Amino acid sequence: MSNNRQSTKYAIYAVAVLSAALINGFILKYVKRHIDQQGYLLVLIDMLVVVLIFAPAFALVTSYAKKLSKVYLKTSKKLSNRNNGMLLGFIVAIIILFILYANLRHNINVINDLKALISG
Repeated sequence: MSNNRQSTKYAIYAVAVLSAALINGFILKYVKRHIDQQGYLLVLIDMLVVVLIFAPAFALVTSYAKKLSKVYLKTSKKLSNRNNGMLLGFIVAIIILFILYANLRHNINVINDLKALISG
């Protein structure tokens, strides 16, 4: 049971960190597009955005990690394979984050590429 709790905790942290970084990327992209600043002021804005995004994200994850782990453990007892629910949720979250990261950071449209691959 402790192993499941640790796995759930790490999965929650991983998704939270990736989500916070993605939000940070969206905000910085917006700032660079709409605020005409360069140099040191842009660096300060960047640092402020990181603190404003990551500090609450980690505080939220810390406070909710225990609650989510307990809910997961109760739910997983009802399932035949305890790891399936957490693993499936984690995989779905990672796929969604992958698609968003590809689009934001690398201008790759994963959905269009998959549609083109399937339609041949």
